[in-house]
Amino acid sequence: MIDNHIIAAHMIRKYGNVISDEHMKVIYSSVEDPKMLAAAIHALGAPFNDTEAAVLSYILGGRPEGDDLEDEIFNKYAEHVHNYLYTYKDEAKAVDPSIDTSVKHTGPMAQDLEKVNPAVVNTDPETGVKTVDVDRLSLMNAGVIADLARRVQELENGR
Repeated sequence: MIDNHIIAAHMIRKYGNVISDEHMKVIYSSVEDPKMLAAAIHALGAPFNDTEAAVLSYILGGRPEGDDLEDEIFNKYAEHVHNYLYTYKDEAKAVDPSIDTSVKHTGPMAQDLEKVNPAVVNTDPETGVKTVDVDRLSLMNAGVIADLARRVQELENGR
């Protein structure tokens, strides 16, 4: 029996793209309280892989009761993510020698993104330098954009 729902959530996160339906049945039957599994998956943060989304949908019937995941993500974006005009410090060349410290950039800071989804930020354990995992960020942003598009359609359709 899987007592630790966090381990199951991490398994689904890491192996979600290769877990068979039969293995998922074993995971479901091994977990005492499926809502605790859903909470553990939710705690890992977006972006959710297809299997995680399916598990959340299956267990919670779409969205957590009293805890609208979609609204929570939107609220975090609104509160924490801002665009800044910035240039990289000279120390950034140690992370990526191709960085031109004279070029101005526009975008959010890793520290802001980390408040929305820690999974999109990598922190060097030796230097503490934070970098954005742009692949994960792109997936997260695609999901949020799709949710926003659905909301706009609902508003346009008078729902």
